[in-house]
Amino acid sequence: MKKLIPLTDYLHVHDTAHILYFFEHTDSYVNNMMAYIKAGIERGHHLFVIENDHIYAMAEQKIRTLFSPEQQQCIHYVDSSHFYRCYGDFHIDTILKHFDEQVASVMKADITIRSWAHVEWRRLDDIVETLEEYERQSDCKVHDMGIMAVCAYAASDISASLLTKMMRSHEYLMTDHEFVRSSLYRRES
Repeated sequence: MKKLIPLTDYLHVHDTAHILYFFEHTDSYVNNMMAYIKAGIERGHHLFVIENDHIYAMAEQKIRTLFSPEQQQCIHYVDSSHFYRCYGDFHIDTILKHFDEQVASVMKADITIRSWAHVEWRRLDDIVETLEEYERQSDCKVHDMGIMAVCAYAASDISASLLTKMMRSHEYLMTDHEFVRSSLYRRES
């Protein structure tokens, strides 16, 4: 049975929630990331933050100020450029396998996992179809693993048609200032 757990201090979602986040402003994005991390740390969750070096440096300054060294051990940083491209172009199976390996390194019976992934890629001709399939498979993985995951995209990198397609594989849609249930979500078995 799914439990409701806090996403932040103000929002409660299922413990296996898959959240699509389209951000426009880096400052708001980092503040939302910090709220997500803070809510997780307060509940004893482990967090995987898949982010680029530039944005993570901004977050890391806040992490050092807000959390004790012990709490910081629950935050696992993964460089997004390495994570998404270390095996060549955006290769879905390799990325999902790599995620399994990262999570398995801390997965224990009583630990709740949250992930925050800033999805980035090189310009590719078929990226729309690739991202759509990646998010569909990620939705299945999130539910199978029993974790909460935020998939973040820069709004300027995504077309309206891709946003619509991605809303089918995410239960929730988040922007810099809003959080709603996706009316297009259809969970695949």
